[in-house]
Amino acid sequence: MTHPTGARPMRRVTAHLLPTTPDGHVHTPLTNVRIAFGDDPAARLRTAARLAPHTPLTPVDVRTDLATVHHHGHPAHIHVDRLYYTAPAPDETTGDTPPLTLEQALALPGHPTPRQLADTETAPPRSTRRFAAYGLVTDPAGRLLLSKIASGYPGEGTWHLPGGGVDHGETARAALIREISEESDQNAHTGAVISIAHHHRTHQNGPHTDLYAVWVFLHAHVPHPGTPRVTETDGSTIDAAWFTPQDLPHLRLSITARRGLTSLLNT
Repeated sequence: MTHPTGARPMRRVTAHLLPTTPDGHVHTPLTNVRIAFGDDPAARLRTAARLAPHTPLTPVDVRTDLATVHHHGHPAHIHVDRLYYTAPAPDETTGDTPPLTLEQALALPGHPTPRQLADTETAPPRSTRRFAAYGLVTDPAGRLLLSKIASGYPGEGTWHLPGGGVDHGETARAALIREISEESDQNAHTGAVISIAHHHRTHQNGPHTDLYAVWVFLHAHVPHPGTPRVTETDGSTIDAAWFTPQDLPHLRLSITARRGLTSLLNT
């Protein structure tokens, strides 16, 4: 991604709750929250919308908002990852504004705006934030594509879901398609959001002592599968393969793969 000359890159995450009727229509206003370092996006939305702590929220989409703004007299190029969830609209929901279709609600301008999100964020010292997209990647035979983590990386030697970090200026779906190609040489199409999770880990050693990640799990499909091979050089992946559902209980799976597969079973 090429930033405007002299513009400083910034990354932000927001979450949005769409109150939805049984026939799929969305009532406004939406609940919109900024996700700070370490936040559980779903929990923040429940609190902001005054919902019970265990109210089920259904992730439906992830969108990217890009803008260049002036912050303290200097240009900043802001990348906002917006997470969208639905929840049942209250029975007493009324108003003069007619309900929207899901597509119309997702197309509304994002709030907070990039300009409102440009203020400095507070994060622990020596911390790192990561926004990543991972794929539950299938083929017409019902197999699942997995990649193997290289030595020296967290989870080394385990089988992992294809995917990884979303680059500045890149959408989650574009990042996933790129990662699938780099890790397995397969051409995939992305589908629905399966789940959204957050991961907060503290390290005792190393340059980064506090890691916070938001993981978006998407379905992806390879209509014409081939023999997987790793195309990236000196990356975090050393192997890739197709597996049947019967193979999975016998594999060493990464934490991320277990989270994604559990979400798939739950849905």
